[in-house]
Amino acid sequence: MFRTLNLVVTDSTRDTPALAVAAAIALREDAHLDISCLGVEPLPLDTMAMDIPPITVGWGLSEARDQAEALVSWARSHLPADLRARVEPVTVPALGLASAAAQLARLSDLVVMRRPYGTGVGQLAPILGEGLLFGTVAPFLIVPDEDRTDWSRPFSRICLAWDDSDEALRAAHAALPLLRAAQAVDVVIVDPPAHAADQPDPGEALALWLARHDVHPAITLLARTEPQVADLLTHFCRERGCEALVMGAFGHSRLREALLGGTTRKMLTSVPLPLVMAR
Repeated sequence: MFRTLNLVVTDSTRDTPALAVAAAIALREDAHLDISCLGVEPLPLDTMAMDIPPITVGWGLSEARDQAEALVSWARSHLPADLRARVEPVTVPALGLASAAAQLARLSDLVVMRRPYGTGVGQLAPILGEGLLFGTVAPFLIVPDEDRTDWSRPFSRICLAWDDSDEALRAAHAALPLLRAAQAVDVVIVDPPAHAADQPDPGEALALWLARHDVHPAITLLARTEPQVADLLTHFCRERGCEALVMGAFGHSRLREALLGGTTRKMLTSVPLPLVMAR
């Protein structure tokens, strides 16, 4: 069960969908929602020249505090009255944004966030997103841009992308409350390696483990018929009517993902449906 949800906001316009989703899930799960409203100092103190006038430093800090307080007022005005929520202003230097966000979200059962990559996300979104993804072990729910999900109820059908990696296993562990509440679960394995006749079928051990948690998945093996695994998973979810996709995040190094792309980055750039991730 999710007892503590976390949301870090920096923009009242772009973060509105994530706020609505976090509030709806917290109400549904009878959970606490912790919201950190970040005011980012435009001039990090540790990078300023010695001759910067004190009034400039004070202006940057004052602006960040005003921004954080404005976000607090905005967030509180959009929350249901019966929701158990803690909304706090937090002022951070720009260069410390990633580490500050990770620390704020560290003690949570589920972190709700908006899309960190792609067009229209703003300058802070990639820094904030990577700070959260790489700086905490909590699972994440990434809200799609075009959200038609009924968040007042659990997902009725969920897809779990499985490649036998540690990241996929952590994602499956983290998503167990969602998987158990779903009416149907699909486990998808893309291009499974060949196995001998005396070895278990791909996904068999996972299915047994899930069954012991009252989750009885249908396992589908998919050939890689498209260049991007992300596109293959998206098409499968749409054809099966899956309402969410559970997957491990960043199975490759951060540098490789940044330079060459990858399934995680592709998904976090488009976010075709709600994504539940862990790494």
